[in-house]
Amino acid sequence: MDKTIIIYRSKTGFSMRCALWLGEDLRCRAADWSERKGLDLAAYSTVILVSGLYAGQMAGLKWLTKQLPRLEGKRVAAVALGASPAESPECKETLEKLFKPLPQVRGFYCQGGLDYEHMGAVDRTLMAGLRSMLRKDPEKAEMLDYISKSFDVLKRESLEPVLAWVRGE
Repeated sequence: MDKTIIIYRSKTGFSMRCALWLGEDLRCRAADWSERKGLDLAAYSTVILVSGLYAGQMAGLKWLTKQLPRLEGKRVAAVALGASPAESPECKETLEKLFKPLPQVRGFYCQGGLDYEHMGAVDRTLMAGLRSMLRKDPEKAEMLDYISKSFDVLKRESLEPVLAWVRGE
């Protein structure tokens, strides 16, 4: 198998768990975001970023985009984790906006969850603001209920498409 590196950026643990699972399955290194500057990306044939989606943006994707000139000829992927179900129209629209302008990056999505206990104060405040806005719109009651408490629906098998891509299946 080619030489693969996984770089993960995790606030509440979902991205870290995915990256570690991928690292185990692919028998490769999963490096924390803080290690990225010390990595020689040219030494790898496959580079994978695993990170969360926040307000329609994938943390670390701008950094990965800046690395693309150095990664020409290599396989590059980004695995975005979020709270929304993959089938939701909002999720599909967000992924299209993120990855369509980056044809050299293979985009993937995995539903992880929400973990208010491990969320930082800024993110908890932003989520409280979102819940407050949703309370004003009766049509958003289902979404409000959905994000009102922590949940974890991350499944190892949701990474199968990523594994198949890496293995060329």
